[in-house]
Amino acid sequence: MVYDTFLNKVKSGMEQALGQEYELTLRKIPKNNGLILDGLCISKGRDSVAPTIYLNDCYRQYLEGTSLTEITSHLLELYRSNEIPPLIHPNVLSDYKAMESRIACRLVNTASNEAMLREMPHIPWLDLSIVFYLFLQEDDTGVMTAAIHHSHLKTWGIRPEELFHTALNNVSRLFPPSITDMARILEDAAGNFAASDPSFTAPFYVLTNTSGVNGAVCMLYPNVLKHFSEGIEQDVVILPSSIHEVLLLADEEGISYDELSQMVAQINTSEVLPQDRLSNQVYRYSRKSDSIELVSSTLLPLN
Repeated sequence: MVYDTFLNKVKSGMEQALGQEYELTLRKIPKNNGLILDGLCISKGRDSVAPTIYLNDCYRQYLEGTSLTEITSHLLELYRSNEIPPLIHPNVLSDYKAMESRIACRLVNTASNEAMLREMPHIPWLDLSIVFYLFLQEDDTGVMTAAIHHSHLKTWGIRPEELFHTALNNVSRLFPPSITDMARILEDAAGNFAASDPSFTAPFYVLTNTSGVNGAVCMLYPNVLKHFSEGIEQDVVILPSSIHEVLLLADEEGISYDELSQMVAQINTSEVLPQDRLSNQVYRYSRKSDSIELVSSTLLPLN
């Protein structure tokens, strides 16, 4: 069965199972770094909010032998076990005070997300952009979020700068930072660089949040890099491992930022999923200025 036929078969099966009270629509959903996923949007009655179930992995399961009946049954169970929380009903979504404590932010690559960024409030930061979402619910099945678009800001009557201040305070509280020594795990990657510079022995550390999701934004948390740099008594080189984490190492003499950038690009290509890539650039935190700057000079494209 070809892919488009599969999608319509799943839609028809779900419509029959759910009944006439539900309206189902197949939509192309843009995700990070230009990735487009096929989503099945399900709305009930007069609800203006339609949860989306992504079907791309379901087709892979079908090709591997899972029956259409089994796939539909699983999707029904998934939908029914994730009821729409009261938080995302329209009358609540339009109330900024009700949503304020759930506004969060993450980092994405600017050049790879131009189309998405046209639809969303964002703040440019070096070669990246800070985008915003609502953290709605977390349970055993995962995290439920909703992207914040320009229409939300118009309804709430606030500016992106106010959104950023609120979001950064919230993510610092909801998703505290975590720094771990990861030198052993990254031994192979570090070895590639060490081969060109035998004096390179600095250990890597990974900076993320306690959930391990969208943790790269932790480098914007107040005082996180400041305290880390004070602990090692050096400036800090920052390698964007993915949207979920960044790698830290002491800015020692002899380090080549451009060689590190090439290493990041290589790892992005071979190890990181396209939708999880953040940047091929290298950054540095300066203790003197208490700020982060881009220090690699080669503009290697992300995709």
